[in-house]
Amino acid sequence: MTFRCLVSFLLFITMALAACRQETEPPLQKGEAVRLLVRQNGKFGYIDQSGKLAIPARFENASLFSEGLAAVRIGGKDGYIDTSGKIVIEPRFKAASIFNEGLAAVLVGDRWGYINKAGKMVIPSSIVSTFAFTEGLAVVVAVTKDGYKAGYMDATGKMIIQPLYEDARFFSEGLAPVKKGKKFGFINRSGTMVIQPMFDDATPFREGLAAVKINGKYGQWGFIDTNGVWVVEAKYKNCLRFKEGVAAVEQEGTWRFIDRRGKDAVPLTMDGPSLFSEGLAPVKIRGKVGYIDRQGREIIPPRFEAATIFIKGLAAVRQGDLCGYIDKKGNLVVPPTYEWYQPIIDQVVTFAAEIE
Repeated sequence: MTFRCLVSFLLFITMALAACRQETEPPLQKGEAVRLLVRQNGKFGYIDQSGKLAIPARFENASLFSEGLAAVRIGGKDGYIDTSGKIVIEPRFKAASIFNEGLAAVLVGDRWGYINKAGKMVIPSSIVSTFAFTEGLAVVVAVTKDGYKAGYMDATGKMIIQPLYEDARFFSEGLAPVKKGKKFGFINRSGTMVIQPMFDDATPFREGLAAVKINGKYGQWGFIDTNGVWVVEAKYKNCLRFKEGVAAVEQEGTWRFIDRRGKDAVPLTMDGPSLFSEGLAPVKIRGKVGYIDRQGREIIPPRFEAATIFIKGLAAVRQGDLCGYIDKKGNLVVPPTYEWYQPIIDQVVTFAAEIE
């Protein structure tokens, strides 16, 4: 299973929400109102932290809020609203992504470009495929004499790293995994290959470590440091990136958490992948999802069909076909009255899962 497929597995199969997907909500800007995405009667809207409907459910589709704006679909076109629900960028795009580092990718015709928060097209729509900006650069896919290739451009639209790669992932901690030929290596921001291509798959760095795969399609995952030195032996069927000092790994059909030395970090095995956020992790136990702490203690008993990680003290949970929110004591802060719906926009989900 590739890294991108595994992200989808985590989000869509085990503990995910699309509408009502507060687990992937980008960090709030200072003074920004909390708005949680929900679906009601087939339309999308937003509630506040108390569960009150702050923006009526009137959109055909909608994204999370990021940097004070959210992409919404009206009449088959995408535009943007602010946290009061006011349309600030008129719906005129075929598709639109969330804002990151002041820019958002939008689809005009069959090509992507970037707009700023005033709605001005600052990078013309001439890109085959693109992703969110991180650390000042965005992955773009361009047509070259050798076919489709990936490179990186800056916020002015200048191609900083030429499209030379069969695949490329976002920059994190100054490095990005790229595929040259049949193998992945890592480049720095000048485009220099600092860790030579030798891996069958690779994730961006987080907390100083990157997950990499060797031995082909059915090979094993392990972790390297920013010098390319093996820190955790490659022996896992699947894994997630490190978060809060631990990573979920799969071996012999079960999942568990390991620390940066590859040692068991939590005395518990799981049915599927998870990750810690704000000191708690959702895990499936006895067919239901509950929450454990870093010592493996059951903090919130398993009683939900699905649940998300905690962000800003709240987690979305599923009861039956409905979605609500709990606090870190397991109390239902927002009763399950909204529709459980999967998924919203793949680009938003992928961005949130990988970069958040």
